[in-house]
Amino acid sequence: MSSSKTKTDKVENPLQLGGIRTGTLDYPQASGGRGCRVAWVDTGSGLRFTVALGRGGDIVEAKYNDVNLAYLTPNGLKPASGGVQREDDWLRAWAGGLLTTCGPETIGAARVEDGNKVPLHGRHSNTPAAIVGIENPGLDSGGRAGRGKDEMSLVMVIRDSRMFGPVFEVRRTIRCRLGVPEIHLHDEVTNLGDTSVSHNWLYHVNLGYPLLDEGAKLVCRGKAAALPFTGKAESTAKLNRFKRIPGSCDRHVGAGEDCVFVDPPTDRKGLVHVGLVNAKRRIGLELVYPKKQLPRFCNWQHFGPSGGYVTALEPFYGSLLGKDNDPSKLAGTTLRPGQTRKYDLTIRVLDGKAQIDALMKYDGALVPVAGL
Repeated sequence: MSSSKTKTDKVENPLQLGGIRTGTLDYPQASGGRGCRVAWVDTGSGLRFTVALGRGGDIVEAKYNDVNLAYLTPNGLKPASGGVQREDDWLRAWAGGLLTTCGPETIGAARVEDGNKVPLHGRHSNTPAAIVGIENPGLDSGGRAGRGKDEMSLVMVIRDSRMFGPVFEVRRTIRCRLGVPEIHLHDEVTNLGDTSVSHNWLYHVNLGYPLLDEGAKLVCRGKAAALPFTGKAESTAKLNRFKRIPGSCDRHVGAGEDCVFVDPPTDRKGLVHVGLVNAKRRIGLELVYPKKQLPRFCNWQHFGPSGGYVTALEPFYGSLLGKDNDPSKLAGTTLRPGQTRKYDLTIRVLDGKAQIDALMKYDGALVPVAGL
């Protein structure tokens, strides 16, 4: 199924078509431990995914029909742990997955900021979520879906707190619709403390094999600069080579990686459209989001020779580099006491030529600049 026109008059229980269920999953890998709280979401469209309730309400496994979409690390899914919120220890607990949220205070590499040591990519993905509500598709007494009854939603609250502050509250809503292979994410990040606090927010959308494979193409365009910023623009040819996915790269052995900042344009509604297309499989994945909320975008690549084969689409607010290394006016962003910032992100699976062609209208060249 690829549309919301689902014949609900032929079922008595909407979970026969799709919906949300919660529970605990055991991950019996060598590094596994106690079970992990999850929500399992089936959209009834072929798109199925797991929400890690113990890890900030992020999305881990995700498949469309028989095609895996997400990169998974060798760590597996582990319960949240405060012991991995220092320096680069985030890498020991990171499960990968379709969506990892970074923040809410800082994002990017571990470093010293304002005299304090801040960890890699912040604390959100190591903070448990509390379920506020679940709404599943419903049927009326005649077995028919009423208006809006084909929708499902999962609402969570994540509290990142410390005595004397900062105190962040994230209210996260994930919405899907029966028969539609899309995930709609809405976050509201609020400073509950009584002092202004640093705030940066990034969606780390991690794509893996077989959606991600040699010959696949990144879909984006605009001014671009590769890290590290050197004060000189890359050549046009070198920069645009990043858009074509290679096989495994020896230069990505160990922690080898590439990272490109892009300033993508918007459509008439102020929305950015970026993604990845695998033409051989006739499948793609698209991100859609308001640029006013997430004004910056990064693409991270790690095509290691031993299975660490991943690229991440990363829309974000604030700075990945930190105030001391980033000339952008968005470096050093804060939330005032009581202030809330809202973020919206749609993850859409594209199936077939017509949908892929619609995304490709947003593709184009990367134009080299010295920095972004």
